Amino acid sequence: MADISRLRQPFLTVRGRSAVLSAVAVAIALVVGAIVLLNLFSRSLQASFDQTLLVHAQDRARLVDSGTDPGSLTNLLQEEALVWIGTLDGQAISVGNEIVPIENPVPSKLGGVSTVSFTAEVDHDGESEIEDFTMRVASAVVGDGSLVVLVGAEPEEIGDVLGRLRGLFQAAIPVMVLLVAGLAWLSAGRALRSVENIRRRTAEISGSTLAGRVPVPEGRDEIHDLAITMNAMLARVEAHELSLRQFTADASHELKSPLANLRALIDTADVSDAEWDVLKPRLVTESERLRNLVDNLLFLATHSEAAPTRTPTIVNLDDLVFDEAEILSATKNISVNIDNVGPATVLGHRADLARLVRNLTDNAARHAASSVSLSATTSQEGQVVVEVVDDGPGIAKQDASQVFERFVRLDDARARSDGGAGLGLSIVKQIVEDHGATIEIGETLGGGATVVVRFPPVPDL
Repeated sequence: MADISRLRQPFLTVRGRSAVLSAVAVAIALVVGAIVLLNLFSRSLQASFDQTLLVHAQDRARLVDSGTDPGSLTNLLQEEALVWIGTLDGQAISVGNEIVPIENPVPSKLGGVSTVSFTAEVDHDGESEIEDFTMRVASAVVGDGSLVVLVGAEPEEIGDVLGRLRGLFQAAIPVMVLLVAGLAWLSAGRALRSVENIRRRTAEISGSTLAGRVPVPEGRDEIHDLAITMNAMLARVEAHELSLRQFTADASHELKSPLANLRALIDTADVSDAEWDVLKPRLVTESERLRNLVDNLLFLATHSEAAPTRTPTIVNLDDLVFDEAEILSATKNISVNIDNVGPATVLGHRADLARLVRNLTDNAARHAASSVSLSATTSQEGQVVVEVVDDGPGIAKQDASQVFERFVRLDDARARSDGGAGLGLSIVKQIVEDHGATIEIGETLGGGATVVVRFPPVPDL
C-alpha cells in the first residue's frame, strides 16, 4: 500500500495534475477533431465517388441517344463494377464487366446516385457464380426515355482511404498527447520552482527570524506578485511583532510603579494607625490609576479585532460633549465653557466616541490652569468639528506628533504624578482613524493647547 501511495503521489501535485489535465484536454480535442475530420473526409470522398459514377452514366446516356451502339459502352476500367443499359422494366440490352444482374437493378429514383442491392451472375475465369452486391449506382435516362444507363461500383477504396487515415490518427494522437503531457510537466515544474523556493524560505521563517524575506523571481508574473505580497505581509507581521514587544515592555514598566506603590502602602499601613485616613486616599488613587491603565491596555489589545465586526450607528456627538462637561464641572476645580456646543451628528460607535471625548477632556483638565473650553459645530458641508481648548502650558510644535504614541509623556507638560500613563491620546488617535476623521494639536492664544477633531459628513444611508 505504501508503494502504491508513493506511485500516486506525483500525480497529486500541482505539477502532476497540470500534466494530466493538459493531456486529457488535448486527447479529447484531438479525438473529437479526428472524428469530425474523418466524417468530413468521408463525405467528401463519397460525394466525389458518386459524382464520378454519375458523370460516367450521363456520358453513356448521351452517346446512346446520339446513336452509339450500347454494346460498345459497357466497358469500365474497374473490374468489380456494373455497367448496364436496358429498359425501365429491367430488360437488359447490354451488360459489361462480367456482372449480369439476375434481378431488376433499376433504382426507383432515376437521374441520381443511390445505394442498390441486387443479386448477379459473375463470370470468374469462365466459371459463373451467383453473388450478392450492394453498390452505389448512378442512373441516367436516355433522351427519349425508353432506355436507362446504370453505372455502379462498390466504394471499397473509400473504406481503404478512411482506414489508413484512421490508423494514422490512432498512431499520432497518443504521441501528441504524451508530448503535450511532457511539455506541461516541464513547464509546470519550471514555474513551480519559484513557488518551492518561496515555500522553503517561508518554512525557515519563525517568530525569531521575522526579518527574513522570500526570494522574488525575476519574471513579472503572478508568482512574482505573490512573492512581493508575502514580503509585504512579513514586513507587517514583523512591525506588529516589534510593536507588540515594545508594548509589552512599556506596559510592564508602567504597571510596576502603581503596583510597587500599592505594595509599599499596604506593607506599612495599619488600620488602627492614626495616619490611615491619609493613606486611604493614596491607596484609592493608586488603585484608580492602575484600573485606568488596565482598562486602556484592554481597549488597545481588543479594539482592532472587534472593530470590523461592529456596525456603526448615528451618534449625537454634542450629547457626549455635554455629558463630559457636566462631569468635569462636578469633579474638577476648573471652569468649563460649552457656549459653542451645537447639534453635531456623526456615524460611528457611541462607546468609542464617548471614550474619545472623555480622554480629550481629561487630558485638557489635567493640564489646564483654570479653564477648559469645549465646542462642537457642523459646517455647511456636514463636517463635524470638535475642539477642546485648555489654558495650560501647551505643547510645542516639534512634540505634537509624539503625544499620540503609547506611553509617551512630555517633560514640560506631564509628570508621572498627574496620573497619566501616556495611553489616552494614543487611544484617541486610534478611534479617530477608525471613524475616518483627522486630529490636530495647536497652540492657544495666551497659552495652552487646542485639540481639533474633524469628522466626515454622515453618508446617505
